[in-house]
Amino acid sequence: MKKRLFYIAHAIKGQFGTFAEALVHAWKTIRLQYALCTQALVRFKYVKIDGSVREAVGTLDSVPIPKGGFKKQSYKVLTYFDLQQQEYRCARIENIIF
Repeated sequence: MKKRLFYIAHAIKGQFGTFAEALVHAWKTIRLQYALCTQALVRFKYVKIDGSVREAVGTLDSVPIPKGGFKKQSYKVLTYFDLQQQEYRCARIENIIF
């Protein structure tokens, strides 16, 4: 978990003033990822590419695996199964609102 935390922090450090701020955001992201994996329903917000705020309801607990499996994991995006749209979505980690 510690290794993943630092990978995320290094991936997003350019979007924050200091590495400490990136590390705090990375910790919050790790907690969100854990909640997505263990809870049936998780609500969170993030800023979309067009600047609008999206209120997402998602999970990774007991959902279907996409056709072709998962692609290579990126430390810059959070992938989740959207319960409203019934399909996989992703959000840039630095755009998640805590």
